[in-house]
Amino acid sequence: MKNAMRRKRRREDEGARRAAAATATATVTTMRSDTGDDEDDGGSASDGAGEIERVERTGAYGSYGSTSGAMSIEDDEWATAQRTWDALAAALPASLREGKVWMPFFYDGDAGKRLRQSGFKKVVHKKQDFFERVRDSVFVKSCACVVDNPPYTGKGMKERILKALKGAGVPFCLLLPLGVLHSAMVREILDTEHVQVIIPRKCYVMKKGGTEVPFRYLCWLCYRMCLERDLYLID
Repeated sequence: MKNAMRRKRRREDEGARRAAAATATATVTTMRSDTGDDEDDGGSASDGAGEIERVERTGAYGSYGSTSGAMSIEDDEWATAQRTWDALAAALPASLREGKVWMPFFYDGDAGKRLRQSGFKKVVHKKQDFFERVRDSVFVKSCACVVDNPPYTGKGMKERILKALKGAGVPFCLLLPLGVLHSAMVREILDTEHVQVIIPRKCYVMKKGGTEVPFRYLCWLCYRMCLERDLYLID
């Protein structure tokens, strides 16, 4: 009798799990990662205003770091944890801590505070339209570099950000999926002799107010950052 009851409970639990998995989809608009920005100028998957794309959630924590160009909003909204900024700061030149660092992608507004806690003294982190602000040549030239975890939901979003920063002539260090190193876009957009990479074993991210979660297969893509080496492997 007890065994029959246990089997019945297992069947009920399995049914509940399958039902939950079947409904685990979300709507894609503009990505907001650590960073999510509040832009309204074409951040959707195909630059069409109001377009909606349904993306199935995969894995325990979704598809964060996917290079397919489409992720659900549920997967996008991650804040970078303090320990991840600390690990990055240790790999960057100490001189950068004295210059102005621009963190253009806002999300919950706490990324700037965390970078300051990592030792950077002049951090600009405001809720502004990145694609508008990056065209302000006076402001951009006053920045030593851009350091951030940018939005990259939607096909073409990574390309738009890289092209904008390259065109502005500002050095940058961006947290991106490791797969970008194999992509043609990096070779086509950037001068490869100025590309350097910092690869962490894990990057800790979290939902706003939530528990830290370790993610792999991410890297800090550095451009004109003048690091001592082209490749860093950090914890």
